[in-house]
Amino acid sequence: MIDEGRLSTRLGKPLRFLLVGGAFALGYSVATALLVGPAGLPAFATSVLLYVACIPAAFFVQARFTFTGQKARRGGFLVYAAMQVVSLALVASVTTRFVTQVFVLDTLLFLATAGTAALVSYAVNDRLAFGPKA
Repeated sequence: MIDEGRLSTRLGKPLRFLLVGGAFALGYSVATALLVGPAGLPAFATSVLLYVACIPAAFFVQARFTFTGQKARRGGFLVYAAMQVVSLALVASVTTRFVTQVFVLDTLLFLATAGTAALVSYAVNDRLAFGPKA
């Protein structure tokens, strides 16, 4: 028999992670595309700086909104930040190879890349960065 309360809790956390990650990915994608395209800033440096700037804010929101029944483990921020660095490497690699200077295409490119990184990040952070509250 399915425990509906537990199932709701299990589905709720990934959904909340998706909402937070999606909001940050969308903000990152649009800001990067605007700064790289119309503003003409260098793609690699812009991508890296914006991605790094999002890490502390995203951790704070994930801790308060997504992992509400958990607490950050000792070193949890370091795990979270390390996952973001891996994600940054993926995003920066794609940025330098496939940026088109076309706003819509670049927005989709940055969004798809950041979204993929978010999926991996959820799996790692749920298991390693956050744990049950004492």
